Amino acid sequence: MVFNYCQSLESINIWCGGVFLSEKEALEAILKYSHKNTYEFVLYHQCDTRSVLLPEELESFLISWTNRVPQKPLSLVIVKYDANSLDTNDENMQIINKYIKLGVIKRFKVTNFNDDEFN
Repeated sequence: MVFNYCQSLESINIWCGGVFLSEKEALEAILKYSHKNTYEFVLYHQCDTRSVLLPEELESFLISWTNRVPQKPLSLVIVKYDANSLDTNDENMQIINKYIKLGVIKRFKVTNFNDDEFN
């Protein structure tokens, strides 16, 4: 995996849905393989992808992120075309807002492919 060769990597883009990883698999890989310097994750959602990330799975990821050493605030960006990503679930958004208030999430953004920053 790319994390093994890029130990100073701060940000990574991951495609989700269809033939790519699910959101859950992407978050699990981030926890398992990312190095201490990695803190920004951009999840690109394939067209017509539906989020299947359960609130318990999101919270489990964020609890694990909180326990990382050193603990860097997380930047999570979701880029979607016509997809239903984790932001369309009210419970997931409550969890995201909770961890923003706790300082675990520094930046949370949902955008589309027209956004020049992530295009």
